[in-house]
Amino acid sequence: MFSYRHSFHAGNHADVLKHIVLMGLINKMAEKPKGFVCLDTHSGAGLYDLSSDNAQKTNEFRQGIERVISHPSANPLIQAYQHLVQSYHRHDSYPGSPLIAKALLREQDQLVLMEWHNTEIANLKANVAGKHVAIHHRDGYEGLVAMTPPSLARGLVLIDPSYENAQEYQQVLDTVIKVQRKWNAGVIAIWYPLIAERTTTDSQVNYAQSKKGKSEGLLAQLAAQPFKNLLNIELCVTGNADGAGMYGSGLVIINAPWQFDTQIKEVLLELQPLLSQSATGSARVEWLIQD
Repeated sequence: MFSYRHSFHAGNHADVLKHIVLMGLINKMAEKPKGFVCLDTHSGAGLYDLSSDNAQKTNEFRQGIERVISHPSANPLIQAYQHLVQSYHRHDSYPGSPLIAKALLREQDQLVLMEWHNTEIANLKANVAGKHVAIHHRDGYEGLVAMTPPSLARGLVLIDPSYENAQEYQQVLDTVIKVQRKWNAGVIAIWYPLIAERTTTDSQVNYAQSKKGKSEGLLAQLAAQPFKNLLNIELCVTGNADGAGMYGSGLVIINAPWQFDTQIKEVLLELQPLLSQSATGSARVEWLIQD
């Protein structure tokens, strides 16, 4: 249990999508002067060394951030992401969501980070600190329910689990339902992987119980809830074929900000051909529940 280490996957195509979407959501929240809270349930180490043995073993960052960092883009959100990540990239490192969020939050905003892995929480505390940053060594699902509604009425949640155990899909659903009952105004972004059957065993993640179709099931269950709106964003770098492993990922957003779908569609028009690993790559932005 708790064997997952994001250092093997930092800066991959899923991180690029996840962090650009996170930046877009934070920027939308910051359009209003009142402060807000950003809660991250699975914060990880906060910072990752791309020259480490773990990163070099998988080389996933080469098909993620390495393709994006020097890409000439006119899109303001992609440019902002490149600018933020560049200061880390020149030192062979990549920032996780805690450092990305911290860089964008204002004096009146708060950042709450949760991590349950014993080694990762120590790394997180060493890598991320600040006046308006609170770090909790606790289970992110339990912590999110316990800390909502927050003292600041406006807020953004990032739920970004490893899904190391197939039961986490149900945990995500149960947690979101509980949080919505207590705090229905919060913007909640849930990251999920798109996984095909694997023909080999991944030593870093337990695939004894197949994850194929689990994310699709989670989306269907979320779409059946009485949310105000539900926006789904997906980026697939290849097709769903046996042996493809994680062929893509997505974020499904409860209470997505106004016109966020339009902004992200423009981003994906540029990212999809840039990050695709085959001609079968694809991207989509769709409302599962619309106001």
